[in-house]
Amino acid sequence: MDLGIKGLRVLVTAGASGIGLEISRAFVREGAKVHICDVDQAALSAVAKSDPALTQSVCDVSDRAQVTKLFDEALQGLGGLDCLVNNAGIAGPTGKVEEINPEDWDRCLAIDITGQFNCVRLAVPHLKQSK
Repeated sequence: MDLGIKGLRVLVTAGASGIGLEISRAFVREGAKVHICDVDQAALSAVAKSDPALTQSVCDVSDRAQVTKLFDEALQGLGGLDCLVNNAGIAGPTGKVEEINPEDWDRCLAIDITGQFNCVRLAVPHLKQSK
């Protein structure tokens, strides 16, 4: 299939396994340049061996300093940014509200909401420059 995205510069968060990895591989098959990030160093090491076309960074998207470093590395490696796949997220705690650990709740919000914001905030200026 030719989606006409050859040379597209893509950043995929949580791209070292699962859906994120398959999204990344699909972009590469279509000729895109892809940079991934993940918190799982072991998964990133496995991807370095299985998918050497994917450049990568370790990053917890809930940490603004780590996201800034991620964007520095990704932009340098890709030469710009045309697409962000903001894939990072966790299911979070479930159960009776009075039994949920507040720290687990905060971590879920930090990744699923703040993490999305952290990445989009840095991506938008570059996406606006993309053709």
